[in-house]
Amino acid sequence: MPLTLQIILSVVSMLPKPIRNTITPDMRIPPIANNPSKVQLARPAHIYVDHPDLDEFAKFAADFGFIEEARTEETIYFRGYGKDPYVYVACKSKDGKPRFRGAAFVAASREEFDKAAKLEGARLGSIAYTPGGGEIVTFNRPDETYFHVVFGQNERKPDPQEPTATHEEQGPFNRPFEKPRQGKFQRYHPGPALVHKLGHYGYVIPDFDNELAWYTGHFNFVPSDILHHWDFDNIDVMAFLHLDLGDNFSDHHCFFLQRAEPHIKKAFCHHTSFEVADFDTQLLGHDWLAKKGWHSVWGVGRHVLGSQIFDYWADPSGFKIEHYADGDVVNCRTPSTREVVGPFSVWGPEIPKDFGDKIPRAFLNRLAEE
Repeated sequence: MPLTLQIILSVVSMLPKPIRNTITPDMRIPPIANNPSKVQLARPAHIYVDHPDLDEFAKFAADFGFIEEARTEETIYFRGYGKDPYVYVACKSKDGKPRFRGAAFVAASREEFDKAAKLEGARLGSIAYTPGGGEIVTFNRPDETYFHVVFGQNERKPDPQEPTATHEEQGPFNRPFEKPRQGKFQRYHPGPALVHKLGHYGYVIPDFDNELAWYTGHFNFVPSDILHHWDFDNIDVMAFLHLDLGDNFSDHHCFFLQRAEPHIKKAFCHHTSFEVADFDTQLLGHDWLAKKGWHSVWGVGRHVLGSQIFDYWADPSGFKIEHYADGDVVNCRTPSTREVVGPFSVWGPEIPKDFGDKIPRAFLNRLAEE
């Protein structure tokens, strides 16, 4: 949104609502639907992040619940306990600056991968050298917000029993009128919250409308929820997107876009998010990270949209990274909603004032004091 328009909107916002909605530009997101001509993606796979201090990030990764799968001199591949061969690719920054280099999604089939490779700007490459192998298509997006599509990776075969670094014995939850756990006990010990998979990520982006059109015009991203400005009903500011898998269910959002404020000139990744097993895992993981001295950003709480129990941390480079559990799933029969920006949590700590920043100010202040 240009600065001139922002100034005009500031003045117009003082007018009665019917008048301001009439004279402001229509910036609502148009209807979005999937169709067979678009590239069909199956799920998020992994992210790429450059870190100035790779060894320090590896320490954080272990405490966060990642498992190191493979390592070279300049790259570490971390996995969860799901079927993806890795979910996080940490690279040594060549210029000493931290940098988010995009996320990869799995194409639904060879046909869909080939379709992606034919899109304008696609660069076909090989990831045969990585755990699981495979092929990759990369797209350059504004401000180095790359987008990747992968196919042909050898998937892991997860253990039928969900692994844990914290649970010794866990049975069903005893409720007031139903006590299914009888004569057995809940027993835990300290440890990290093991990561299952990459859940979602998102950008704060100046060119919101064009980027949303690019992603939803070429791939099967469709909105679960759209949020509009609190003063202007016809200015949409955020879209939570899921992968349309037809009747099959997928996470409420695997990707989101937020319209940047006028002073933000470059797109940036707001946060990445990884799934953990349950509420106890999440709280035990929170305590583990805190005792290890890492920087808590926001949590633990429960979101409104998506319903996830959330817990946000800053990694050693300052990027926000989230544990989540108990998220919603949707399918083609789940209606999209559009509503005003409102509270982001049902319960939990007050949202920090620097939560919208690329790097939280509290984290930077802490670094300055050390």
